[in-house]
Amino acid sequence: MPPADQPAVPPPMAAEQSLDSFDLARLRGEESTSLIVVPRRCPVGKPGEIVVCAPDPEADRLRPLPDTYVVTEGLGRAERQIAPGTTAGVDMSSVAMPGGVVSNRVMFNLKMGF
Repeated sequence: MPPADQPAVPPPMAAEQSLDSFDLARLRGEESTSLIVVPRRCPVGKPGEIVVCAPDPEADRLRPLPDTYVVTEGLGRAERQIAPGTTAGVDMSSVAMPGGVVSNRVMFNLKMGF
């Protein structure tokens, strides 16, 4: 009968390194290699120049809406087809009553085609 669990194989021993032997100069690649993902916005300064850079002020600016944008006045119709040829809806209206009183109304409509 084979053993149920084999003992885990220990990881290989890493070569011991000291901080004295670590040198970034040995890790350099070609001088033409650029690791910059985003292109620089500011030019590289020449000797004797002071380059001042700031974030792009246009980056988060909101633009005006185009002329094709249309605003619909009022709300859409609150109407729903509940069966073929039958719709139910809700309307609001206000009517001036005698004595200057305004009557605000909520009307429920049931339309049946025949």
